[in-house]
Amino acid sequence: MRVELGEEMWVLDEIGEVEWFMLSQLPDSADFTRSEKGRRRILPEVSDDEEVASDWRDYVQPDLETRFQDEIRVVASDLARVEELLKKGRPDSQFRLKVPVDHAQTWYSVLNQARLILNEDHEIVETEKSLMSGELIPTAIDEQKWLFMVQYRIYAAVQEFLLNYLMEDC
Repeated sequence: MRVELGEEMWVLDEIGEVEWFMLSQLPDSADFTRSEKGRRRILPEVSDDEEVASDWRDYVQPDLETRFQDEIRVVASDLARVEELLKKGRPDSQFRLKVPVDHAQTWYSVLNQARLILNEDHEIVETEKSLMSGELIPTAIDEQKWLFMVQYRIYAAVQEFLLNYLMEDC
């Protein structure tokens, strides 16, 4: 996958099939309504004081939920505009996705939300720490967990690009 920056668009280009599959999962991965652990991570209880917690649930949380869902819809709409590139002599497809520059903050937020939920549901960071320390050997991790770890890293790479090149003021 290659990332390019234009004046009005940023482009994810030469996206392989696996990378595209992971990116296409972004709206579902960021949807906190699909994961109770994820929901608690994205929308935590703010206080042990019931009055404060109740005010939060009644007045703040609904607006946050709406904002998060709206952001997911924007990203899903962007993803729907993917171009499939069929290259001569290549058996696999590649994809290109052009995203408006002004969607950078929204994408960053949705990618972050997805990574938080993936970590809550699949303990990605803890698994990576165990691998790095030698407490866990790679063959002890099942295929599904590896896929979630790859997805997490792809999202992190796109976030890094956004942060370094489109969100310099943040």
